[in-house]
Amino acid sequence: MVYRKNGGDAHHNYLSGGGHGEGVSREAEFATELFRDYYRRAPPPAPADLGAREFGFMFFERDFVRRHLGFAEENDLRRFLVNHVPSHVYCSSALYDRPAAPTMDLKGWRGADLIFDLDADHIRGAEGLSYEDMLALVKKEAMALVDRFILGAFGFDERDVLICFSGGRGYHIHVRDPRVRGLGAHERGEIIDFVTGTDLDVGMLFPSAAVMRKDLKEKVRVERAFKVPGKDEGGWRLFGREAVERVAKEVAVMSAQGLRERYPFLERAKDATLDEMRRSLHDRRGEATGLELILREDSLEYITSDRAKELFIEMVMRTLKDRMAGQIDEPVTRDVKRLIRLPGSLHGKTGLRVVPLRRDQMDAFDPLRDAVPETFPDAPTKVVLKERTDIRIRDCRVRGAGEVEVPAYAALFLVLRKGATLA
Repeated sequence: MVYRKNGGDAHHNYLSGGGHGEGVSREAEFATELFRDYYRRAPPPAPADLGAREFGFMFFERDFVRRHLGFAEENDLRRFLVNHVPSHVYCSSALYDRPAAPTMDLKGWRGADLIFDLDADHIRGAEGLSYEDMLALVKKEAMALVDRFILGAFGFDERDVLICFSGGRGYHIHVRDPRVRGLGAHERGEIIDFVTGTDLDVGMLFPSAAVMRKDLKEKVRVERAFKVPGKDEGGWRLFGREAVERVAKEVAVMSAQGLRERYPFLERAKDATLDEMRRSLHDRRGEATGLELILREDSLEYITSDRAKELFIEMVMRTLKDRMAGQIDEPVTRDVKRLIRLPGSLHGKTGLRVVPLRRDQMDAFDPLRDAVPETFPDAPTKVVLKERTDIRIRDCRVRGAGEVEVPAYAALFLVLRKGATLA
């Protein structure tokens, strides 16, 4: 159904069950009031191609998504948000001839933006971190994805890339280059396979050439000389260079047994081979260590033992394949009909804003400060913390347990995250 200014009661009836009324908790009423005020005073801008986008909504204390809605004009969308106050707002990555058609087959698909979704649930090392530290880790991974792949290896123009803090636990990256819109699920799958290193091989990262060498008896033998990616490389080759440094540092500080625990395939590697690897990388040769020479000359030939070199390359490859694998929500990228959070809307489980960002804004961006809407008041509000809490939100540090008084914006955050109830 297309929502229009004069849609009247028919549209309201269509959304029956999506509003608020009897039986709604005090917490939901509190959130609804602040969300409505936000949507009245600071409504999100309409996305590009508004009339071709499908919208979906969730509502406080309701467990369903109301979708197959479309908006003819920006004011129609704003009016809907104020009147119905959804807890979550979604917009299609796809463009349709008839976005409000009741089934997908009737919509008339015209193409879709390319979406990357990084969420803490998929980021290795995020488990067990505080919310604040987890957000910092996910932001770091999002910046790496943008720099090394989206703007780097793929070469998309920054003007066609929209980066959004999701309002929850991650980032969404929208690529709106017209060249990607017609890609199907298979082609998008190839893109995600490249980003996650699914088909990564040694020859791509460490190209080799045959070289002839003489041994001490003047006999000539043919060997393979492996090159290391240069410092100005992008994408996986830059990751490869960084992995060489990272693995070399592990070799320096870990015992042979520690390396075997870190890399189980080394179980049968001899201590002598691992010691030779360590010496080749870290013993000084004049003014520089072997690792410094490797990075200066972009060559692995300073690892003198062929067996040690072979094992070192395999250690680097295994480190790399762990680098992005599983870190991106792959079905989101492959999906050509995805609903994704509307930039500028509010996240119903945090009250934080879905913040659109340019790449040059990401370094300084602090979601627990910058994603708290300015419209949210700081009026003292009493809440009961369900467990001992220590978290920073905008200008407030909440510490303690039981009943505490905090600014309203902090109370909303705690309530929506199910960490507190209103006192």
